[in-house]
Amino acid sequence: MLVAGLCLLGLFAWIFSSGGSGKAPSPAKSTQAAGILPAAAYSGAPTPTVTGSGGSASATASPSASGSAVSADGKSAAGESAAAGKTPTPGSTSAQAHATTSAPAVASARGPGGSCLPSAVVLSLFSSKSVYYVGQHPVFDLYAVSTGSGTCSFGTSPAEFHVVVMAEGRIVWDSADCARGDANQVADLSRGVPAQESVTWNRSITLPGCVTLTSAAPPGLYQVQARTATVDSPVRTFKLARLPRADV
Repeated sequence: MLVAGLCLLGLFAWIFSSGGSGKAPSPAKSTQAAGILPAAAYSGAPTPTVTGSGGSASATASPSASGSAVSADGKSAAGESAAAGKTPTPGSTSAQAHATTSAPAVASARGPGGSCLPSAVVLSLFSSKSVYYVGQHPVFDLYAVSTGSGTCSFGTSPAEFHVVVMAEGRIVWDSADCARGDANQVADLSRGVPAQESVTWNRSITLPGCVTLTSAAPPGLYQVQARTATVDSPVRTFKLARLPRADV
């Protein structure tokens, strides 16, 4: 009876171990067979792939909507091809087209009759010193430069291209008051090539018509400016001073 009971218990154990139905479990269905792709195929997220030896995972991305793939280090295929010197696709050259737009054409400096347009001429003036002592005459260098294209004529006669000296904003001397020289003197200006003149002030204070009020301007601060009928230079300041006292 003991042996019969053990055989009966073994039979029950074999029946319950088969799941009670007697059928063997069927293999899982393939998601691809059902027509459903993994989520990574829709989102473009990289799918990790384990290497055979080291066990480290590398990511391979599916193409994005723009047609460029992203590698594991975050670099785009378009960026890599540009770094390698490959010719970019037509769609990637739009920014370069804006960057390489040609500069606007320079306007002509030539006005009616071939004279320089006032808007195309820049005047500059420089003094030889900032302080002049007794017996020293201030010397001013005048420059006229064309900023336009082509060549134009610019009047450089002493009566046209002149210097005014001012004290507290009032003109005390004008080089055109006692102008001597060719009244029709003209220079042909090309872009960036200056015409130069030099004017010396003898310290006299004059009126139009070369009327001299005094031959020795008093010490103090003065302003100077180059002028034409249509263009002026920036104003510069200089000083007339007495001789410094010698150390005893």
